[in-house]
Amino acid sequence: MNTAAAAPTEAILRATGRREHPGCFACGDPAAGGLGLKFKIAVPGGVEARWTCPAGGESYPGIMHGGMVATLLDAAMVHALFARGITARTGELRIRYRRPVSSGSPVTIRGWLVRACGPLFMLQAELQQDDSLCAEARAKFMQIPGAGEPVGRAGVVIPLRTP
Repeated sequence: MNTAAAAPTEAILRATGRREHPGCFACGDPAAGGLGLKFKIAVPGGVEARWTCPAGGESYPGIMHGGMVATLLDAAMVHALFARGITARTGELRIRYRRPVSSGSPVTIRGWLVRACGPLFMLQAELQQDDSLCAEARAKFMQIPGAGEPVGRAGVVIPLRTP
């Protein structure tokens, strides 16, 4: 069974996150130093979260740090894979910053799977604020050998080739 073809579900998203990502900075509890992102199934085949950047996430006064934007986009794509029971790591991340993101105002972050080829997954993400596209990303993720077995179903994990 091709795990990428499985429809994303809330149950798989939550179970994979708990199993594979227990100490994540992006989705961890803010009381413990995390950002507290809570992704849900939203866009076709993907996930979405709403979040507001606190003052400590700024680079310039009132502007969210670009590294924080990158973290949010990467987290959205990871969770789009988690929603399918896939655990993978970022291999390449390309970000286009379109406009500054204001701290203190909510943003919407979306991520979705574009294509899968064996253990390689291509994803996209976007960050919007006030209905304006502020940043977008494209990334390649590589499935982790022995991890990412679909939650609650039988599946095939294709191991990475080593040189």
